[in-house]
Amino acid sequence: MAVTIDARALQARLGEPGLVLVDVRGIDAWREASLPGAIHLNVYDYFIPQSDEAGITSLAAATEAAFEGLNLFEAKTVVFFEEDTGMISPRGLWFHEFLGLEGGLILDGGIKAWRAADLPVEPGNGPSAIIAPAEAGLQPRRPFRRELIASIDETAEAATVLDVRRRSEFTGDFVHPCCARAGRIPGCRHIFWEDLIEGGAYRSPAEVAVLAEKAGLRRNQTIITYCHRGARAATVLYALRQSGYEDVRIFVGSWHEWAGREELPAATGK
Repeated sequence: MAVTIDARALQARLGEPGLVLVDVRGIDAWREASLPGAIHLNVYDYFIPQSDEAGITSLAAATEAAFEGLNLFEAKTVVFFEEDTGMISPRGLWFHEFLGLEGGLILDGGIKAWRAADLPVEPGNGPSAIIAPAEAGLQPRRPFRRELIASIDETAEAATVLDVRRRSEFTGDFVHPCCARAGRIPGCRHIFWEDLIEGGAYRSPAEVAVLAEKAGLRRNQTIITYCHRGARAATVLYALRQSGYEDVRIFVGSWHEWAGREELPAATGK
């Protein structure tokens, strides 16, 4: 299933009723130059404290509040974009689907591809919002797609877990300072997320399928992706989905949460 749109195809749809462009880069970059009429949404800085049921519900409530603030529930088609196709625009689309919404797309190649096509930009000056932590106990008013998330307990019991971090994180040679320890989830598979991107855009579904098969992934499996704190995992989710992997979920707590649970095992080395 295609979840991307190229610059020329999007330009042809500008002015279409219900079409909303969402810039997910930093707010200063949006204010300097963005796609015509684009609004701004920070989807990157919220990280779930715990991926238990309470944490997942809180994430849904926080996301709902941000989307309501931008009237995105009223939109027909929402296109998320960043500088190129990276780890933020897929995360924006994932939040969109998490809230049960349809019609979401990623501008493949981002604003770089837009500029390369010699299409106009303008300073962003519309509404802006951020997905920020919700009040304790706040419940979303709408149903959300719980099946797109894997909790930490579900990940611990899963048969197929995919680490998408850089190789040095996978082996434990590098660890982010905020993580309690280095390593990976034992038994996980590995695909470096940037290997699914070429020239700032997604590789073809056929190319992604080759890498997925090499990593031992099968289309009839439930695949749980993780990274440091859940952003890069979304990039891989959509690469796999476009290649025919339908049941892909994100362990939103990712290695940051796993590393903090001392009772959970960790593997290191090659």
